[in-house]
Amino acid sequence: MARFDGLIAEIRDFVRQQKAEGHCRQFPALSSVPWPPAGPRDIVLGTDLAIELGHPQQASLCFLAWSEAPQAIRANAITLVGPDIPEAASGRLPLAKVVLAAVDPADDATAYERYRAMDLARFELSLKGYMLRATSQYLREWSRISREAVQNGFSFQILGSALIGALKAIPGVRAAELLFVTRSAEAVNALLPMGTTAGRMLQALNKMLAEHEADCPNCEFQDVCTQASEMQALAQTLAARKAKG
Repeated sequence: MARFDGLIAEIRDFVRQQKAEGHCRQFPALSSVPWPPAGPRDIVLGTDLAIELGHPQQASLCFLAWSEAPQAIRANAITLVGPDIPEAASGRLPLAKVVLAAVDPADDATAYERYRAMDLARFELSLKGYMLRATSQYLREWSRISREAVQNGFSFQILGSALIGALKAIPGVRAAELLFVTRSAEAVNALLPMGTTAGRMLQALNKMLAEHEADCPNCEFQDVCTQASEMQALAQTLAARKAKG
C-alpha cells in the first residue's frame, strides 16, 4: 500500500523549525465539540463575513497523508503555526491544512477508497458560522467564517476537533492529527513540495488501480514511484499480472 512515512518525517521537520522560531502552538482535540451545528452546510454571506481562510488571492494548501505505524501519528493533536482565528488582524489569512492519520493495513483498492472518505470528511462538517467553499484548484481549500462565530470564539481547536472526530469515524482510521499554518504565505508554501508529492502519489495509485497495469517507462508519475518502495512493489505486481496474461 502507498504510504507517506517519508513525507510525515518532512512535515515533522517543518514543525520543529517553526517551533524553534516560536511560531508553534499545540492543542488537544476536544472529545465533544462545544459548537452548535448548522445543518448540512452553513452559508456565510459577504455581509456576515469576518474571516476568509485560503482565499484564492492568498496562499492555500490542503493535503493528507497516512501511516500504518501508530507511533508515527500524534493522536488527537492539533498544531497551529501562526495566528488563531480570533487573533486575525485582517479579513483574510493564508492557510495550510495537513491531515495526518494512523490507519489499519489494507490492500491498495481499500486504501484508496479510505483516502476518498477522509478527503470528503471536511465537506460533511456542520459548524454554525463556518462554510467551506468548493474550489477547482488542486490541493487548495477556501473557507469563510462569520462575524458571529468569531465573536463566540470559533477557533482552530474547534474546527480541528470536529474534523478529527469525523476522520476517526471512518472505518480503518485509528487516529488523526492536524496541522494548520496561517503564519505567512512563505510558511504555507514551504509545505507545497510535500503536498505536491502526496497528491502525485495518490494520482499514481489511482492510475494503476484504474488501469490494472503499470506502464512505468511511459508514466508521468515515475518520479514519485521511484521514491516510494510500496509504489514500486505495486507496479511490479501489476506488471507480473500483465505478463501472465
